[in-house]
Amino acid sequence: MAVQGDPPAIEPAAPQTDTTRQPPDGIGQPDGIGQPVAETDPSQPTSWPAVSIVVPVFDLVAARSVVANLLREPYPGQFEILLAAPGGVPKLDAELDRIAAVDERVDVVHARGSSLAALVNAAAFAAQYPILSKMVPDSTDWIRLLRRAVIAMEATGADVVGGSAVAVGLGSADVAAAKAQNSRLGVGPRQSRLGAARGPADSVRMVAIRRDAFERAGGLDETLGSVQDWELQQRVRQAGGMVWLDPGLAVRFRPAIRTRALAARFFHTGTWRRLVITRHRLAPSWRYLAPPLLVLWLAACLVGGLVAGLAGIGWAWWLLAAPLLYGLGLAVAAGFAGRGLSLGQRVRLWWYVGVIHLSWGAGFLFGRVPRT
Repeated sequence: MAVQGDPPAIEPAAPQTDTTRQPPDGIGQPDGIGQPVAETDPSQPTSWPAVSIVVPVFDLVAARSVVANLLREPYPGQFEILLAAPGGVPKLDAELDRIAAVDERVDVVHARGSSLAALVNAAAFAAQYPILSKMVPDSTDWIRLLRRAVIAMEATGADVVGGSAVAVGLGSADVAAAKAQNSRLGVGPRQSRLGAARGPADSVRMVAIRRDAFERAGGLDETLGSVQDWELQQRVRQAGGMVWLDPGLAVRFRPAIRTRALAARFFHTGTWRRLVITRHRLAPSWRYLAPPLLVLWLAACLVGGLVAGLAGIGWAWWLLAAPLLYGLGLAVAAGFAGRGLSLGQRVRLWWYVGVIHLSWGAGFLFGRVPRT
């Protein structure tokens, strides 16, 4: 049965009385990527809270596969699967209705827009259960991640629980691209990246969020073209909520390996990061400021060297060596970061990291946000 994704007409979940709650030192879960939670773990809830799993639909084949995977080894508590799709597409509606007919716990939600944020908002506001989980379409073990996230949420009282975003490469180029995006050399020591410690965090790769926290924050910002999850978590934290990082919740993704695609992704991300930082008046960390400062330094050296050189100042030509110095320094750093990789993979790592730095910095400085 189709449900319209209008603003919620449901009874909101009871607000939590303590928004400054502090978590215990540990929640008794094993560390490490991909480790399942033991069935005999005493920290498991005796009664699993009900969960609404949101599945944005952009591909029918993927939607069928996701539903099949979620039903094959279902969540141990009460749950529903909400397939969120743009409304007004009769053929798509008919196919989704066939998928939903497989199980009464599967339903279709029609959104007024077609963006990811619009689909997620429509389903989240139509959800009936107190915990929301936005499914990553290509994940094959989401239920395991969701179970672990629910355990952490129940143990800590967190509003948002998530883990590490881990790029996974298959081929030679993939491995280098994944290394560039996982390492501190590429995107800095982000808490939600590989190797972070369990505990409260600024942001995570979100697995579960309390529905009342989602609704209080107003849902995802549909005016943003990227970083919607990250921006939502900032609003949750500003309202007194807690974001909890469990590094064992490794959400895997395939990295971009084509230079143009990688550059476009990080240029886009840098643009929207700047918008969110300025909109919410956040204090940017050095890892957000380092790439734009690098771009400014390189540009200043190049322009200054050319102008001064043409003016007859001989020593000023040395300013033109700035890009070379950056490239050499990056090569040394990539050599250390790429230990265990082949020479060809280290060269690719050097290239990918440079693309990440410069495209992120250029996007942060010069990227234009489309008017809505």
